[in-house]
Amino acid sequence: MDKPLRVGLLLDDMTLKVKYQQLIQMQMGQLAGAYDARADSMPDVEADAWLVVLGEALENPALDAWLENQKAPIIFDDALHCQDDNWQRRLEKKLYQLAGMVSLEASRQGGIANAVRAVWVLGASTGGPAAVKAFLQSVPQGLGIAFVYAQHIDQGFDVTLAQVISRGSAYGAVLAGHGGLLLPDSVTIVRPDRETEMLANGTLLVHPRGWAGPYSPAINQVVANVASVYGSRSGAIIFTGMGDDGKAGCRLMKQQGGEVWVQTPESCTVSSMPDEVISTGVISQMGTPEQLARAMHARYRAEQAG
Repeated sequence: MDKPLRVGLLLDDMTLKVKYQQLIQMQMGQLAGAYDARADSMPDVEADAWLVVLGEALENPALDAWLENQKAPIIFDDALHCQDDNWQRRLEKKLYQLAGMVSLEASRQGGIANAVRAVWVLGASTGGPAAVKAFLQSVPQGLGIAFVYAQHIDQGFDVTLAQVISRGSAYGAVLAGHGGLLLPDSVTIVRPDRETEMLANGTLLVHPRGWAGPYSPAINQVVANVASVYGSRSGAIIFTGMGDDGKAGCRLMKQQGGEVWVQTPESCTVSSMPDEVISTGVISQMGTPEQLARAMHARYRAEQAG
């Protein structure tokens, strides 16, 4: 989402207001207002979503009527467990998912259909931007594919990467944003400094934490996530790069019914990443970036015809 998520807070214990307000703000949200759930009248305030915190079952006709008629998404939290060690982590996850729900609903109301035919991960390292750009410049629009691009890159260069990839291509590249959507005929660039997760409803969770392990972003993690969520509607192409990132993820991609393609080693700047994936025996297509683009067109054109 481009703007902070405006979260309204409804509590039966107003002494908890500051605690919950701080957590909302930590998760890139903005407090739309905090109100007493025991009051005789409920707030008439615009909010993107509501967090309702009740320590126990509360009998309040005004609250019941408000909940029944509230159109914004609502999540509930049990104040009795707010001292639990896992409480903050659980609530953080709820707030992240809430941002995705709000973004998805806004897109529906705006007439944007999230009709993604398939999700393909483009993984690359050394020499990757040129190879991925050549691939995307050769893939025609209208195939209904959402591309997720995971490129080993230093923090701060992702904006430049998006500009480079968008230039001369029919596919505009955008940086992954929390609550953003995977849309057909688009390229979402995974940020190197923030772990990113794709959900089944097409929304993105961009966590405040960095990627675990030696690679940023972790191509293995991105491929495994997409494979687990989208199964046979997913795929991965491993382009030029150094190291073995992507190898384990591609095994899972194959197991989940997705496809694995690689750039031909002789056309790579560094062939380590494709070589490692080839050694697993899971690939079904190999070629130069331009050849892979033509294969992509042929695959989904045939599917359309069928």
